Amino acid sequence: MRKLNVLMPTMEYDMIKVGGLSAALTSIAKGMKKYANPKIIAPKSGFEVPWKKVDEIEYRNVTMEIYEHMGVNVSLLSNEVLNCPEIYPEPMDIKTPEKIDEFGKAITEVIDDIDFDLVHMHDLFGYKAMPKFKEMNKPILLTIHRLHREFPNWFKRELFAIDNADFITVVGKSYYKEDEGELFSRYAGKVTHVYNGIDTEFWSEKNCRYSNLSRAERRKRILEENGLEDGVFFLYVGRFDPAQKGVDIMLSAGQEFLKEKDARMIIVGFGDKKLEKLSKKFEAKYPSKVKVINSLLPEAEARELYCAADFAVVPSLFEPFGLVQLEAMACGCVPIGSKTGGIKDTVVPYPRDGATGFLFEKGKVEALNETMKKAFEIYCKNINLIEQMRRNGRKRCEGVFQWDSSCKKYFKIYTKLLASKSVGVRM
Repeated sequence: MRKLNVLMPTMEYDMIKVGGLSAALTSIAKGMKKYANPKIIAPKSGFEVPWKKVDEIEYRNVTMEIYEHMGVNVSLLSNEVLNCPEIYPEPMDIKTPEKIDEFGKAITEVIDDIDFDLVHMHDLFGYKAMPKFKEMNKPILLTIHRLHREFPNWFKRELFAIDNADFITVVGKSYYKEDEGELFSRYAGKVTHVYNGIDTEFWSEKNCRYSNLSRAERRKRILEENGLEDGVFFLYVGRFDPAQKGVDIMLSAGQEFLKEKDARMIIVGFGDKKLEKLSKKFEAKYPSKVKVINSLLPEAEARELYCAADFAVVPSLFEPFGLVQLEAMACGCVPIGSKTGGIKDTVVPYPRDGATGFLFEKGKVEALNETMKKAFEIYCKNINLIEQMRRNGRKRCEGVFQWDSSCKKYFKIYTKLLASKSVGVRM
C-alpha cells in the first residue's frame, strides 16, 4: 500500500526561517516520513538553499524549483513578490498579507503538477488556494501555530482559513481551550489540540562543544567567550515581537534584578527596532553582567547557550506552544516562564512534585523580578534542587513531548479526513 502524499504549505522551513515555525515544520516533515510522504511548498524568499535540486518548472506567473531535503520533497516558488528577502515584509499588516496572497495564487497555478492526497496547512499561508483544493476534492487540515490578532489584515485571512478547513488542530491545549477558547468554541466538532514536540537527540548536552566538561566549567567557558565573568547565568532566546514575546517585561525586570543580584544575562534576539535599542541600553547599563546579540543564531549555537545557562527566561504574553522552554529543558536549563498557553502546558512549576521550572504571572514586571530572585536564591542555597529540576525537565521532554507522538496523531486525522471525504460526511 502506497503512503499518503501530504501537501504542507508554509512560509518557513529549515533554513528559510524567522522563528519557531521553521523548527516545527522541519521536525514534522522529518517525523511524518515514517507514516506518509510530506511535500513542503513555500515561497523561496530569496534564499539560496544547499539542497539537492530535482527539477525546475516555469509557469506564467511563477517559477517552481523542486528539491529533495533529507528525504522530503520541497517545492519553492519564486516571482518578484515571493522572492522578497524578508519572509514577512514590513509593514507587517500590509506587505506580508500581499505576499501571503501571492503565495496562495502561485499554489493555485502550480498545483495540478503536484501529486497529493490531502493538504496540511500550517497557519493561514495557503488560504488563497483553499477553493482550488476543495474543487479538487482534497481534504484540508489546518494547524494553528499562532493567530495574529494584532494585525487585522492577517487575522481576517486566518478566520477565512479556519472557516474553510475540514478540520483544525491547535498546537497548545491551554491556547485552544483558554486563551482562544471563545473563538474555537464556535468550531466544536472540528477542532482539537496536537502538541508540538522537541528533538531530544539534537537538543542534548551530549552534543555541545564542551560535553566533556562539568556544567559549571561549561558555563564559565561560554560566558568568557561572550566577554563576561562567571556567574549564575540567565538566558533569553527569541524574536523581539512586541505583541507576543514580552521582551519589554524581561528588560524592565532584568534591570531591577541586576541592581540586587550579581548574575549574568545573555539576550539573543532581533526584530522590533525599539526593543533592539532598549536591549542595547540595558547592555550599556550593565556591561559586566549583560551581553546582547541582536541576530538569529544557528540552532547549534543556541544549543551551546542552553547547555551552559542555568535559567532560560520565557516571558511571553501569549504562547500557543513555544519551543524555547522545551529546548531549554532538554539541555538541562531550567525555564522561568510566564503562566500562559503552551508554557503552562509544558513546564511543571516549582514547588509542585516533579517541578521542571518556574512560572510567573504574564505581563507583570515585578512578578518576573521576584521569580528570577527566587530561582537565583534557590540556586545559591540548594543546588541539588536545581539539579533535580534539570533531570525532571529532560525526562519530561523525552517522555511526553516527542515529535513522533505528534506525527502519529496527525496521521490518524489524515486517515479520518480521507475516509470522511470519500463518503461525503464531515468528521
